[in-house]
Amino acid sequence: MYACVALMLLACNSQKSKKVVAFAAITAVPMPPTLSSGQKFPTPAATINGWVTNSIVVNNLETNSDILTHGWDIWAALTANTTQSNNGQTLRRFETWYTPGDVITALRAKEKNSTYKLEDIERSHTGYLKPPHQGAAHGNQVTGGDVVGFVKYDPSSASHIYNNDLYYFEKLKKMIKEGEIKNIPPFPNSSVIIKPVFYPLTKVDSLGADKYSLPAWPGYTGEVTAEILENGFGPSSWSNNIKITTTGKTNTAKKVYSINDFIHFKLTKEQAANIINVIDKGVAKEGDYAVLVGMHVNTRENRRWTWQTFWWSENPTAPHSPSSKAIAKLQDKVKLDAAAKHYAMAAAYSMISPVQPNTGGSNSVTRKEFIKESIYAYNPYLEAGFNAATFDIAGALTPDPKNPNSGGNPYVNEHYPSGYQNVGALKLGTRYVGGKLNKVGIESNCMSCHSQARIYDVPTTKETYQLYVTDQYVDLDAPYFKSSIVLDFVWSIQGNLMNKDQKKKY
Repeated sequence: MYACVALMLLACNSQKSKKVVAFAAITAVPMPPTLSSGQKFPTPAATINGWVTNSIVVNNLETNSDILTHGWDIWAALTANTTQSNNGQTLRRFETWYTPGDVITALRAKEKNSTYKLEDIERSHTGYLKPPHQGAAHGNQVTGGDVVGFVKYDPSSASHIYNNDLYYFEKLKKMIKEGEIKNIPPFPNSSVIIKPVFYPLTKVDSLGADKYSLPAWPGYTGEVTAEILENGFGPSSWSNNIKITTTGKTNTAKKVYSINDFIHFKLTKEQAANIINVIDKGVAKEGDYAVLVGMHVNTRENRRWTWQTFWWSENPTAPHSPSSKAIAKLQDKVKLDAAAKHYAMAAAYSMISPVQPNTGGSNSVTRKEFIKESIYAYNPYLEAGFNAATFDIAGALTPDPKNPNSGGNPYVNEHYPSGYQNVGALKLGTRYVGGKLNKVGIESNCMSCHSQARIYDVPTTKETYQLYVTDQYVDLDAPYFKSSIVLDFVWSIQGNLMNKDQKKKY
């Protein structure tokens, strides 16, 4: 039952008038069993892997229509309106889902009451908006963007984390076996995990009381410059601001867009207070708008998940790379409302092309293979600002500098030994793909980077475990995964580690 449930907190006294406080509780709505195009969800892994086998990459972008239609199908399901409302607004499906904070709240409650269920949480708003954890860890992307967001779990993925206690460091540490590769219990194939990021409209632009400035993605397809290597290519580098009007109409000639061209919501009092604490120094207030500027989306329909990312586009029918007109055209195969149609998409269901197996593949050019090609799928509001230094601590494969495409052993530091105290100090570099070295965020791919999600048995800072890589093939049995617990591509487990002993802090 997904209808909005009104919870009434009633305080009464025979000598006093009754006082009623009400809020709309939120119930998580699962993915539909049939997607907009008629495709079943979850789609069988064999079907998806067949699409991937027939992937055709052009200019480092996926062009396979089955893969791209599936991405739009998922977007349609996520953005579909539900029968629930909160703070006077209809909720889209993704807005009803759980945040890590919700899961943590439920886990803490379960510590005190073993019968407590995840569904027992009373959620009065969609979640607290915070700077993306990857930015806090690396500190060199989304500068000047004021972007905040949260991770959202569909009911099945949230239940998996909750039922298996996957946020507890003590639980994960017990799984680690020295010299072996160990994995957490795999997520169910119905799992969907997303990272929506928003731009709060809290600072009025000089053009008028109802207008707000937003940096809009201008695209980038040229060579990586020394400036990008040093500073990345985040919002502060774009020089392409548009204006958002909360009361007026869209005027594309003047780069003015209505709030209705965006997926958006109004901040509650609690959400506004939280934003004050993290980005805007006291400007945000209840009722301000937050507009969706980007969203990472991954589904556990196959072993390496599916990966698609979305961002708001000035011209959604002809968006900039890493999307394209051909990708945008496939929106027509699914049902989207006007706001949802204003977003561009990039997808990568494999790390590189041609697709490599889960284990035993290669980035190198060999005598019997086609030249390997990168597949880029990054979000302008999340990864474009990553500079080369972001990946200097990446615990991934390193080429032989004398012969990067050699068939020799490419690995260094087979694994971090037990008790290693300075993982973050390692400088292991990045990997050549078919002779090209990917160095920065605009040369990245969601699958490659999330493959690195793992934890060692060192109780150190969360940021120490943020080992990012650019686009490259990653062997899931690579030696450097030894003596760790591999997190099934889910960075947000690493980002929300907690201890049963609440006095211990990361």
